[in-house]
This record gives sequence, C-alpha cells and structure tokens, in this order.
Amino acid sequence: MKKLLLIIGLCVSSFANINVAIENMLGSADYNTHKNLINHIFNNKNSFYTNNQIDYTKISQELVNNNLLKLNLSSTQDIEVVFNFSDSPKKSIKNINDILRAIGQFNYITKEEAVVDGQLKWTIKLKTAAAINPLRLSQELQSANSRIVDIKREGNAKWNYSIDTSNSTIYKAEDMISNNRLSLKKPVKPYIIKVSNIGKITISPSVGNSWYPNVVFYDNNFNVIEVIEKDSLHKSLRLTVPNSTKYIKIDDLYTLANLKQGLNITKE
Repeated sequence: MKKLLLIIGLCVSSFANINVAIENMLGSADYNTHKNLINHIFNNKNSFYTNNQIDYTKISQELVNNNLLKLNLSSTQDIEVVFNFSDSPKKSIKNINDILRAIGQFNYITKEEAVVDGQLKWTIKLKTAAAINPLRLSQELQSANSRIVDIKREGNAKWNYSIDTSNSTIYKAEDMISNNRLSLKKPVKPYIIKVSNIGKITISPSVGNSWYPNVVFYDNNFNVIEVIEKDSLHKSLRLTVPNSTKYIKIDDLYTLANLKQGLNITKE
C-alpha cells in the first residue's frame, strides 16, 4: 500500500518552482490568464521561501492581496478536501477539526480516514459556498507549529493539502510550561493544558463552583497515559502528573456548566 504522504516540504529546496505552486493553487486557466501579473508580484522569489522551503502563507497572502485567489462557488455545493499529515495522527485530527471550526467550516463529513506508517490521510466532503481559504488555514496551522508544504487544486471540486506536523503542538492549548499558575475563563469546550516536567498540579474551580473531575493525561502524540474520573463534587483536586505528560485535558464528568465561573490551576 502506498504511503499516504511524502513530506513534500522536506524535499523542496531553494530550486523549487514558485510558479508551479501558484498554478496548483489557482488552476491552470486562472494562472495563464494572470501570468504576467503573477510574474510581477512574485518577481523576488527568494522572499517566498522560509528555511529554503516554499512558504504557502506568504504566497497565499499575496494572492489574496491581489484578488487572484478565487474561492467562491456559484452555489452551495459539495467539495472534497484531502488532508495528508506527516506525523502524530491523533494530534493532527484533533487540530484540523478545531481549526476548521475556527475558520468557520462546520458542515462537513468524513469520507475516509486512514493511518499508514504513522501518517494520516483524512478526506472530507464539505458543503459550502466557498472553498477553504488557504491563507487562513495556513495561519491557524502555524499557530500549532504545523505548516502546509503542498497544495493541489483540482478545479473547484477538490483540494489536496499536505501538512508537515513533525513539530506540531495542540491548537490553542493553554500554556503551563512558562506559567506556574493559570486562571482560566468559562469554557466552551474542555480545557487543554500544555505542560512539561511537572510533578503535581492542583485544580480548583473558581469561587462558588464545584465539579465532577474528568482529567486526562496525554503524551506528546496525544496518546492517553492516564484518566482520572471522580463521581463526586470537588472544590479542589491535587494530582500527580504521570511521566511523559505533555497535555492535560480538564473536563467535567457530566456538564461544563459546573465550571461556568472558570478554573484555577497551579503546578508544583
């Protein structure tokens, strides 16, 4: 069975062709129509590389700035989007779902999800009046230490993204690596905390709240290490953090309404 993803970005050198990348994003017809303008905009090709690799965020930004990236469809319709992730399938699938919601894409279903040799291929059917904006997608991926290394567009009906997730972090995780204490607001979903080399934590809902603790410890690839569930109300909970923990999910066993005043977390 073929590998789902060759990490294209790791193979792309400073000799890679920016114009090919742009044509793959725009489609051949629009690329040829605007070729002179594209050559002018991207005349200084070196500025569209980062670490000798094509920077799709910079390219997308210029295409958007010059109104060259046409994403609107003639009507609401189904399109297919394929995401290929280089590493950490569990972390990648969580991140891409959260990112899609963050950029306003909710109406999709999974067509295929497969993991081969540690690489995830995830195909969705998306009902939309406009394709996913590569600029917004790349910006949000960057915030999770991931980056697009290839984009291929097949008309308006199919897009294919290859994404390097070799150094990824959980999208919008709260930082407890550089902070000893966190005071978090009312959650709209379970809290995810990023940690490193800590022995114990104390979790306390804000004044006036008690909660039924549901705490999950994960390793760097978002594999579950340990689950703590308490079927009784707690005003505070002190826990030993397992070795190799990189992320902690804090939830309520029954309803997040029990944490409506927020949460305080202290590490030791």
